[in-house]
Amino acid sequence: MASSLVKCLLVSSLCPVLSTIALADTSMTVADTPVVVGMGGFIRADYGTGDRYSNLVGKDVLGISKAALAITPTTEDIKGVFVIGTTALTDGNINPDHNGQVGIKDAYIIVGYNKEVGFSFSAGAQPLLFGLKPNGYPGDSSLQGNIDYGAAGGFAVSNQAGPSLIGTYKFTPDMSIRFGMFDLAKSNGLNGFSTANNGSKITDNYFLLWRGNNLGGSGVYATAGAERTYVGASNGEVFDSSKGIYSVGVGYKQSIFDISVEGMFLDAAIANTQSKDTYIRVHGSVAPAPDWTIYADYSNGNKLGASTYRLGGNWQFRRHLGFTFEYSGDNYSSSNSLYAGGFVNGSGATFGQSGSKNVQSIDLRLTMTY
Repeated sequence: MASSLVKCLLVSSLCPVLSTIALADTSMTVADTPVVVGMGGFIRADYGTGDRYSNLVGKDVLGISKAALAITPTTEDIKGVFVIGTTALTDGNINPDHNGQVGIKDAYIIVGYNKEVGFSFSAGAQPLLFGLKPNGYPGDSSLQGNIDYGAAGGFAVSNQAGPSLIGTYKFTPDMSIRFGMFDLAKSNGLNGFSTANNGSKITDNYFLLWRGNNLGGSGVYATAGAERTYVGASNGEVFDSSKGIYSVGVGYKQSIFDISVEGMFLDAAIANTQSKDTYIRVHGSVAPAPDWTIYADYSNGNKLGASTYRLGGNWQFRRHLGFTFEYSGDNYSSSNSLYAGGFVNGSGATFGQSGSKNVQSIDLRLTMTY
C-alpha cells in the first residue's frame, strides 16, 4: 500500500500497537460527546552497507527508512486510526517507493475498542495481524525483514494488510479469536504475479486466528490460524481461485528473554513454487541490562530455496531515542527464482547458477518515537 491501496498485500500497514504510543492528546467535545485526539509516530534514520546494496548506489544506502504520523481520535468505545508515512533513501533512483512520496498507510475504524472481553470489530485499510509475530507498517522485529515478511521473494505471511473487515472476540484478556475478510482488485497481484481474469470477491479472502498470551500465567504464548486468499496466476498456470495458508506457533516470554518458533504452510500457488512450501521462523531475544536488548532471527523457505539470519541489538539510551545495529545475511540456493536466472549482485558477481550464495549487510538505525 506504499503508493496505492491496491498493493495491500505486498506492503505493510500500521499495526494498532503503534497507535497506542501517541503521547500528545487533545480533548474536545463534538455534539455534546467528548472526543480525545491522540498523535504519535516514529522517524527512522538508517545507514546500511554490504553486497545487499547495489553498485548503482555505491553498495550502501542512507536516509529515512520509514517515518510515520498517526492521528487517533477516540470517543466512547470507538477509535479511528489514520496514518501517513514516507521513505526517503539514497536508493530511490532504483526503488521508486524510496524517493520520498508521502502516502496513507492506514485508515480504519475500531468499534468496541479497549474491551478486555467480548466482541469488537474494525473496518478500513488495516493490518491483518495473521501469525505469531505479525506487524503492520512498522515492519519486522529486525532491521532486515525475514522470509515471513517478504525477504528473498517470500510471501509476506506476517505482513499482510489492506482494505478489510475484521472481528475479534476476547474470551479472556489473554485469549482471543480474530477473523476477517478482505478484498483484492485485478491489479493486485500476490507476491509479484498478476491475477488472471478478474479481481476477487470479498468472500474469496478470509482468515481465522486463535491467539493465547501468557497462558495460565506461565509466560507461554501461542497462535494457530488458517487463511484462504485469491490467486489468479503463478508459474504460468491460471488459478482464479482461493488457496490456503496455515500457521502455528509457540513462544515463551519472561522479563528478560523471549524465544519462539512458527511454522507457516503455503499452497504452491501462493508461495509461487512448484509444490507446497513451508516457512520456518525462529526468534530469540534477551535483555541483559536495562535499556539493552540483543536479538537473533532465523527464517527458512524450503521450496523457496532461501534462508535468512539476523543478529543485532538495541540500546534505548533516551526515553524517545533508540539505536539499533544489525548484521544480516541471506543464503540463496539455485532453486530460488530471484537468483536462478543469474542475478548480478552489488559487487558485480553473477550467482544463482549452482550451489548457494550469500548476501550480507551491516545496518544501523536511529529511531525517534513521539
